[in-house]
Amino acid sequence: MLNVQTTPTSPVSARWQPHPGHHPLRLESDERWSTLAELRNLLQYDAHLLRCDDEALFQRRQLKVGQTALMTGQPFDGLYVVRLGTLKAMITHADGGVHVLAFPMKGTLLGFDGFYQNTYMSDVVALTDCDLVRIPASSLFSPGRGNNHLEHMAYWASSREIIQEQEAYSLTRSVKSESRVARFLHIMSGRFEALGFSPNRFILPMSRRDIGHHLSVTVETVSRAFSALVQLGIITVDFREIKILSRDALCNFER
Repeated sequence: MLNVQTTPTSPVSARWQPHPGHHPLRLESDERWSTLAELRNLLQYDAHLLRCDDEALFQRRQLKVGQTALMTGQPFDGLYVVRLGTLKAMITHADGGVHVLAFPMKGTLLGFDGFYQNTYMSDVVALTDCDLVRIPASSLFSPGRGNNHLEHMAYWASSREIIQEQEAYSLTRSVKSESRVARFLHIMSGRFEALGFSPNRFILPMSRRDIGHHLSVTVETVSRAFSALVQLGIITVDFREIKILSRDALCNFER
């Protein structure tokens, strides 16, 4: 069984302090664990794992709404897989502006931006109550480790998340502002479907302001796009609940 540390013990981590207004991740008093097989299923990793260690266990962490999983500048201590819930990953620019990079959901890998400089480069905040599974850095980089299959799975998932962020960035540049909102809803429909939920009726865990920060549009543009889609009979909206009446029309919406 892996000997998992719950917190980093280096001098650098001892000096790190949370950003004002953020609430650090808190562990439940009763520690819970996930298996390597569960990680594989969460990440939807289909390749064969050589020498799969069924006894390997990975600690799970719980977050309440508004708590922060990772913070910019926090020392890198491993990767995290979302087991339950939805979060938002964001960066803050020098002028104070915020850009939402992504909305991690079940099966998403978090923290891969910490590889490069050994510190996390974005803030990740819970939009709902969440359950995360931690893959400690020691399991990936320790000398003499016997988890090459785990390392390959982590790199594979990291590459997938990078591609998804590149697609999201392309979305903000390839179509007009209100059309970005329609495409975003279409993408969310597909993500809910992949998780086994209805693609035509779901509750958005993020606010309209979060959507605007993600798509580089104003919150007024998001609201205007929602109204246009409702008027055209493409969707109905009840606060954050979205009902899609025509996925084809949503995908092809141009405004």
